[in-house]
Amino acid sequence: MTTDTRVKILGYIKTNSQARVVDLVDHLRIGNVAVHRQLKNLVESGQLVKAGTVPKVYYLLANKPQKDLEHDSNLNNFAYVDPVGNFLTGLPAFMVWAKNVNKEDQIGSLLPRYISDRRQINSLFSREGWIEATDNLSRTFGSDMQLDGVFYLDFYSLPTFGKTRLGHMMLYAKQSENKELISEIALEAKEKIDKLISKLKINAVGFIPHSILRKVQFLKEFSRILRLPLPEIELNKAYSGNIRVAQKTLGRLEERISNARGTIFINKNGPRYKNVLLIDDATGSGATLNETARKLKEAGLAKKVYGFVVVGSIKGFEVIREV
Repeated sequence: MTTDTRVKILGYIKTNSQARVVDLVDHLRIGNVAVHRQLKNLVESGQLVKAGTVPKVYYLLANKPQKDLEHDSNLNNFAYVDPVGNFLTGLPAFMVWAKNVNKEDQIGSLLPRYISDRRQINSLFSREGWIEATDNLSRTFGSDMQLDGVFYLDFYSLPTFGKTRLGHMMLYAKQSENKELISEIALEAKEKIDKLISKLKINAVGFIPHSILRKVQFLKEFSRILRLPLPEIELNKAYSGNIRVAQKTLGRLEERISNARGTIFINKNGPRYKNVLLIDDATGSGATLNETARKLKEAGLAKKVYGFVVVGSIKGFEVIREV
């Protein structure tokens, strides 16, 4: 019986490439304790490896050839910028990252874990190629949620492994005012934004205004490259004091809401639209998007307001301080 159960577990994982305890309980029709016991034995015998942390734990075949992992397409989303400015992607990036964070001796376990984590993230993408993050922000704002939908092109960073490929591109596009990187991000985002505009029947767009003064403003350059064939709602940012307080410097949600509410301004006499899409480069709490949506609705400028963000927080309220 025990041997038969182990064979079935190994067979399931071989077929599906990975398994959670809940998957095996459902498949084998046996209890959690029995599944945990068999998995523990299989890990200790070296037949399986364990990836992730509770409650998101996955089991993979330990004897999967390393060369197969090295060519896994999920590695395409891994990126790393080395100390001298080389932008690396894929397996080379992973190897350099592991060495530079003193985890070179853990590559054997970290590589399958990253691939497993990335597969889980990829399962959140829609067929159109975006992550619907509406529920993510709803947990933050509850009944005060003003946005009718929020969509990410990817998450900014992942636990353990840091910034995603798009997260790295966003950080250095903004910090170094790099037009080439902004262009790459815009060209990657354009198809998704066009699909979103069509799907939601968007009538107008608005680009969230910047907080930090730069010669090259990301969203202005982003907008220029996108060339969206829709009217653009003018959004402005102004401060009552003489200090420009950026959202990323504020650690409390209440402060971020207050900042957005008191610094975003719109022309209340502007045209009225049914569906508006707000576009931002990165969001942590989503306070700026939500407060801008509130202002548009209260002014009667939009009935429904959606948000599109290039990179967002993987958690509900998480400050992204770098960008």
